[in-house]
Amino acid sequence: MLLKELKKAKGSIINFLLLAFFLIYFGRAEIGSSKTAYLIVGVFALIAFAVNQFVRFKNVDTTPKKRDKTELITLIVAGVLFGLIVMLANYAMFLPLIMWQRVIIAILLFCSSFVVFIDIFLFVENILSQIELRKDNAPCKPWIWFAVFFVLLAGIYLTVFYLCSYPGQICSDSLNQIKQVLHGDYSNHHPVYQTWLIGLFMNIGMNWFTDINDAVATYTVFQILFMSACTSFMLTTMIQAGSRRIFTIAWLVWFMLTPCHVIFSFTIWKDSIYGAIVCLFTVALFRIIKNIGKKQLTNYILLSLSGIGFNLLRSNGMPAFILLLVILLIVFFAKKKNRKPSEEKNKRSMILLCCLGALLAAMILKFPVLKAKNIPQADTIEMLSIPVQQITRVASEKHLTAKERAVMDRIGNIEKMVERYNPRIYDYARDVIRYEGHQEYIKEHPVECFNLWLSVVSRHPLIAMEAWIDQTSGYWNPGNYYWMKWWDGVCEEEDLHLIVKSPKFNDFFHNYVKAFTDDNSVLILTYNVGFHMWIILFSTVYCIYKKRKDYIFALPALCLLGTLLIATLMHDEFRFGYAFYTCLPIIVFSCLGYKKADASDEAASAAEGASAGAEKTPKSLKESMTENASKLWEKIKVKVDAKLGAESGSDAGSVVAANGKAKADPKAASKPKSKAEADPDLIDD
Repeated sequence: MLLKELKKAKGSIINFLLLAFFLIYFGRAEIGSSKTAYLIVGVFALIAFAVNQFVRFKNVDTTPKKRDKTELITLIVAGVLFGLIVMLANYAMFLPLIMWQRVIIAILLFCSSFVVFIDIFLFVENILSQIELRKDNAPCKPWIWFAVFFVLLAGIYLTVFYLCSYPGQICSDSLNQIKQVLHGDYSNHHPVYQTWLIGLFMNIGMNWFTDINDAVATYTVFQILFMSACTSFMLTTMIQAGSRRIFTIAWLVWFMLTPCHVIFSFTIWKDSIYGAIVCLFTVALFRIIKNIGKKQLTNYILLSLSGIGFNLLRSNGMPAFILLLVILLIVFFAKKKNRKPSEEKNKRSMILLCCLGALLAAMILKFPVLKAKNIPQADTIEMLSIPVQQITRVASEKHLTAKERAVMDRIGNIEKMVERYNPRIYDYARDVIRYEGHQEYIKEHPVECFNLWLSVVSRHPLIAMEAWIDQTSGYWNPGNYYWMKWWDGVCEEEDLHLIVKSPKFNDFFHNYVKAFTDDNSVLILTYNVGFHMWIILFSTVYCIYKKRKDYIFALPALCLLGTLLIATLMHDEFRFGYAFYTCLPIIVFSCLGYKKADASDEAASAAEGASAGAEKTPKSLKESMTENASKLWEKIKVKVDAKLGAESGSDAGSVVAANGKAKADPKAASKPKSKAEADPDLIDD
């Protein structure tokens, strides 16, 4: 009997053992290490496993829910992806071992990560089946909500900016753009259209205040107000779409109190404003598809304008936008048995036309216009981080062939590149080529340079893979430790200097920021780009699993991630992934909050639902409680009727007749027939 039960529970035992391995492997959490985030995920998976087993045991007599082919494939593929992410991101922890140990650890790490994902996914699926993140047609007054959100966000950001960091956070990149404005020597290395925007508000500030610090502060105030407005617009849109108030307010608190959002609001660089633009684009796309707002024309205009900004305000914006446009074209017009209504097709055509128009406008503004103004583009070597890092890594650990070295010598000094090589930061190897080499050779001989890279990578694929992981893992591995959370100061050139209006408040804010960084292994995850990308990926997988196309709203962020995986300057630069943070609420809400499929998706799954409806499925918590309450009411009603019948001298037949009448008339059964039925003294149980 015991052996039979153990055989039945074999899957659960293996699941538990793999979870135990995951927790033991990442169990010794250290501040700043990759183990902390994984330990938190492992503990959550263990709790999820326990809850899943309890639900399974409780519904042991019912037929388990059967998942269709799409659901199973989605779960397996996502689990495999998660397993590969964890295994590859932590290769340095098992690579030094001898071969057989290395293989065993890699397999166990992959399998345990697969199980962690499945346990958490099934747990979240069960929870979301019990709660509602949104309510259809929930009444609201959008302008009131927008005003409240805007005042709270702008109030917090402006207060910290004015008291702690006036005229704003000015780093070397910021100073470079300010110098371009002051001296008129422009370059598109940093987006020149944002530089001109800085110049516009600096000119206004100089006319009003005549001081360079006040002029820069004028732009900073504009940036704070713009970012607050974009965030408020997103949260208001969620309210209009029926989001639960508590859910939306939780996101508001996240934007108000998380140091990264506060600091980025008054940090003068392209990434802050770009995060707001990507958020605005995603929200406009959401409003159009979900029919939010009285005038759809406004949403289309917002989509087009934010699409232009999406392309122009970061170097990787245009490649990401082109990728997004291709995916939308496939998703919107893939061949299906059930055709979309003409109105729906027109809407999707308009979205694509707006995106295409934004792309064409951006290309004209970026190339012919800047060429006419003699403004140079970013240099070639800037976008070749992965190939250069891989070649340098191979040269440092192995060697280059004579032919490979001959080509490399025409580009840059490989010995200096190896000497300055940093596996996580591209700047050092890049600068050897930029300032001491000949990057023009790459542009003039692209095929030859491509063959050089292909030859090096094909000879040493594992080393090339290690170089890629070390250069990009911060954007998909939640274990990386971001090195800079708060840069306290201003590059003091051009008469710029930091002004602290309130030293006491400044000390308080510094301590507050520190609590979210080195002093707290949990709150430090607020700066973890990889952890937030996991949330986006999880939401996307859940949406695909439920056969809904709301994963479309995660595509802008995912396309930006795709460009970072093929070209990034640093392995874990928070500002490069800041757009993931600004879009996170609308992505989570759209992917997890909606439960109904598209019209076409509903029609496609109607046959499956009809056949599955005849099967007995596990009861949800709400259904079980309702059934138990009904049974208890029946027992109470029978006893009350029996006691009343005995007191009034009526026979058993009248009691049975009364019961039969009550069953035949549910409305009558739902109402007490006398005061005695409502009297607790008449109830035995």
